[in-house]
Amino acid sequence: MGKSTVRTRKAARMQAGYLKFRTRWRHVLLIDQAIRAGRAPNCRQLAEELEVSRRTVLRDIDFLRYDLGAPVEYDSERRGYVYTEPNWNMPSLRISEGELFALLVAEKALDAYAGTPWAERLRKVFDRMVAALPDRIEVAPAELLPRVEFDVGGASLVDPDVLAKVSAAVTENQTLRIRYQPLGRPEAREYLVDPYVLRRARGAWYLAARDHRSGIVLVFNLTRTRSVERTVRTFDYEASGFDPKTYFGGTFQVFHSSERHRVVIEFSGVAAQLVRERTWHASQRLKDLPRSRVRFEAEVSHLDDIWPWVLSWGAEAKVLRPKELVRLVADQAARAAAQYRRGKR
Repeated sequence: MGKSTVRTRKAARMQAGYLKFRTRWRHVLLIDQAIRAGRAPNCRQLAEELEVSRRTVLRDIDFLRYDLGAPVEYDSERRGYVYTEPNWNMPSLRISEGELFALLVAEKALDAYAGTPWAERLRKVFDRMVAALPDRIEVAPAELLPRVEFDVGGASLVDPDVLAKVSAAVTENQTLRIRYQPLGRPEAREYLVDPYVLRRARGAWYLAARDHRSGIVLVFNLTRTRSVERTVRTFDYEASGFDPKTYFGGTFQVFHSSERHRVVIEFSGVAAQLVRERTWHASQRLKDLPRSRVRFEAEVSHLDDIWPWVLSWGAEAKVLRPKELVRLVADQAARAAAQYRRGKR
């Protein structure tokens, strides 16, 4: 089976799902009108009017009650459904076809959260939003969705239990005891930390947390977190004074440091064009140079974050400053070249 066939079937399923929700919405509107008119309709009457089964009516009543929060109850004296709060109104949602398309694109973006403890919750929220779409929408552009793709490749592998415990602790301001294996270290270390912020960068999940031993806010890669234990201790996040924007303000990709380095790099050829096309850092400044070159300047906090990026551009990137970065890139390039020279012997 080809990819186009799979995508077409997926689009058809989404279209069918949308139409199902739209039909349910129509049913709910009619049921609401009947109850609001004081008719106290029962299942038999509603099933006849809507031309559906009694079971479908009961599902629509449940949707009205649990998903939309309607105070609907069965009145045994009137033998039909009534609102126990007469002033309750149906939630209104007006949405254009373009906005609907944006919503469906967002649904595809949920794939990026696959394997996380939030995936199922996000899916339920999305389904409720789609279920609440009004009858005003006539066409769902689901046929376009196979032509919208999100690259979630390169995502790091994180134990779902670790991510679930960490996210809960962040929400509840609960101190954690974690076993963490730093990069390049043979054994894991134990840390007692106050988890401040979860951050996703370069396809990986990171935790910024204050280490009780050193008092310093460290960044932990959850892929290297071997175990997590929630303690009974809590902390006051507001009183910590931690500001994620300030803390990560100089971060080029992942690594954090209190230092700041003014980085200047000149790009040529295709690299120059590609660099112009994106925002790589909040502080970046670009200056056009002769022969279609471009100068890139930024204030970054950690050079270990940027030298692999420079090397990825090959000979079309030249570091001008700081000298430490010049030496670092030159050394790495020389070592890489040496490996290829050895291979030719």
